Formats: sequence, C-alpha cells, structure tokens
Amino acid sequence: MFGDIKNIIFDLDNTLYHFSSIWKESNERTFNYFGYNNFINYEDFFLKYKEVNNELIKKIRSGELRFKELRFERLITTFEKFEISLTNDDCKVYYEKQFEFINDLIVPDIELIDKIKDLKRQYNLVILTNGKALEQRQKIKKLGLENLFKLYISEETHISKPKPDAFINILEENDFLPEETLMIGDSIFYDIKPAKKLGCRTCLIDRRWHFDDEGKNLNYDGYKAYDVKIVLDNLLKKI
Repeated sequence: MFGDIKNIIFDLDNTLYHFSSIWKESNERTFNYFGYNNFINYEDFFLKYKEVNNELIKKIRSGELRFKELRFERLITTFEKFEISLTNDDCKVYYEKQFEFINDLIVPDIELIDKIKDLKRQYNLVILTNGKALEQRQKIKKLGLENLFKLYISEETHISKPKPDAFINILEENDFLPEETLMIGDSIFYDIKPAKKLGCRTCLIDRRWHFDDEGKNLNYDGYKAYDVKIVLDNLLKKI
C-alpha cells in the first residue's frame, strides 16, 4: 500500500495527538476560570457553541467568512445567545487563557516520538496545519515533535486548508511528486479531498471532532485508522 511513498504530509490537531479531548477540557476550564459557570451551565453553553460553530463553518465554506475570523465570531455569537456581550479584546483574553490550559494538558507520547524519528530516516516529513503560528509551534514543542518536520502553518504561509494552494505550495517547494506523497489527516474536507484532487495518496485518521454530533466520515471508504501510530507502523514496514 505504501511501498512507493517518499513524502508524508501530516495534519497536526486530532491527527498527531487527540486534540478534541484536550480542547473540550481546556474550554470548560476557561469558562469556569472567568466565572461564567456561576450563571450558565457549561453543557448548555457548549451545545450552543457547537451549533454556532457549525453554522459559521458553512459560511467559511461558502466564502462568506474567513477562517481567521471564526474564533472571535464564534465566541461573541454564542455568548449573545445568553445575553452576554463580548468585545474582540474579551475574546482575545479568553482564548489566550484557553491556550494556557491546552498547553498544560498536552503530554508527549514517547512511543509516537520514537516512531516518527524512525520514519524520518525513510521519508520526507511535513506538517500542514491551519492556525496561529505561535500556538501551533508551541503545541509541536510540547508534544516533543520539534525539529522532526518541515512546518507549514497557515498564519505564516497565508494559505489555509482546504485551498489547493496550501498543498501545491508544499509539493512545488519541495519537488514532491503527488503520487509519491501521502496526506494524513482527520478531516475529509480540509485534508483528504484537496490532497486527493491533486493526485496525492491519502489516509484518514478517523477521530471524532469535538463539534461533531454524529460520525462525520460515514461515507468515506478509503484507507483509515483511528490511531496514527498504526499508520506509522505500516509505513515503517512499507506495507
């Protein structure tokens, strides 16, 4: 299956570690830290937050909203549902605190680190991730994965997945052939479809995102695994 692969592009969050569980816990900690739990039940808040997020994602896909505007718009709109007004500065403080909690909750996976070090001897490794550069780089460092990948972060490249140029940029800059390149990610929309359209091989990490109400990948019939370490083992064996 992977015998002719030379290059591997990884998504970061929910692919190389279980981001969703960390995100959910960090968000509740942040919510409680600012005292909102004194007058709003967190589960009620999160249900509304999830609903707002999914509506805003539709706007991103239709081009009505930019990805970088999602965070603040999501928080402001959700709190409005509970008759609480937030400013952009309030959102900035909220998410800065949440990232502190995220950073506290990330724990390096020694087994994963060792497998990636072995993988690096055989393949060209890249991380392609949407997000803020400082946050994504700090996550990678906390995960113990620093200096193991060439990094492409949307805030730095100014190209977000699923735009084809996010992938084309990597292929062209590194002289990667699509047919020799494997994209590993947890999102069909952001990772799998755009890579596949360019002729890359794909592997889905089938983890549920914290905003999903039901299985998001029920119609996907390609290669997939729940744990990325299973995929790494197969790559190391060139199965």
